[in-house]
Amino acid sequence: MGLYDALSNSVAGASAQAFALNNISGNIANTQTAGFKTTETSFADMLAQTTARAQTSGGVSTSTRDTLGIQGTIQSTGIATNLAISGNGYFVVRSNTGTPESPTFTGETAYTRRGDFAPDSSGYLVNGAGYYLFAGPSSTAPVQVPTGADTLASLTVSPAGTLTGTGADGSTQPLGALTLAQFGGQDNLTSLDGGTYVANGRSGAPSFGLAGATIAAGSVEQSNAGISDQFSKMIETQQAYTANTKVMSAADQMLQDAIAMDV
Repeated sequence: MGLYDALSNSVAGASAQAFALNNISGNIANTQTAGFKTTETSFADMLAQTTARAQTSGGVSTSTRDTLGIQGTIQSTGIATNLAISGNGYFVVRSNTGTPESPTFTGETAYTRRGDFAPDSSGYLVNGAGYYLFAGPSSTAPVQVPTGADTLASLTVSPAGTLTGTGADGSTQPLGALTLAQFGGQDNLTSLDGGTYVANGRSGAPSFGLAGATIAAGSVEQSNAGISDQFSKMIETQQAYTANTKVMSAADQMLQDAIAMDV
């Protein structure tokens, strides 16, 4: 390996650390985002072309890895329509392709753990990213709660997923049975905006049911990105980036010295 290879490797290393810092910055920005899952950076070595008896270090490549299987803290909000999942599973949601006054849901089914749901003007439950909650994949309309004078005082979810609303006068109203989507390869789900995901060939098709998970009303799952952890990773990334730039400087100086010797 020559000086040009050393220079190339240090450039690849600096680029990889810049990529990692981009992921870290996104994680820090979303430490207060409900249901957010951190994006981690995976590094893989790339060996330079060598002879049979020599293995010379080469560059590095990067890829992202979602932490969908890591649970965030469940926090009580006091908002009746907020929902949090404890355990595996995803809420079934769809985006509104119509208008708020006349919603239509012709788009693909998506999945999320962001449960900061609140009723819109029609009583349909919509989370902070604008996705509407559906009780299950075969439901034709979103989950709807009473509005106006009949606004809910509380919402309860049974162990079987049955939603029951309680009005200010103490009367109860069944609101349907909520199910969750389960994936064998959840870390391979395709990410959309707003902490929402869609299935693909690597994630597999979803199965539906609670599968041991529980749903709590009046709570949301917090981001699984911790400030202290992300700051530690940021410091490590900054140090690695600086080290790579020092290699660049050293290789550049050595090249200049070599050129000067030939003059």
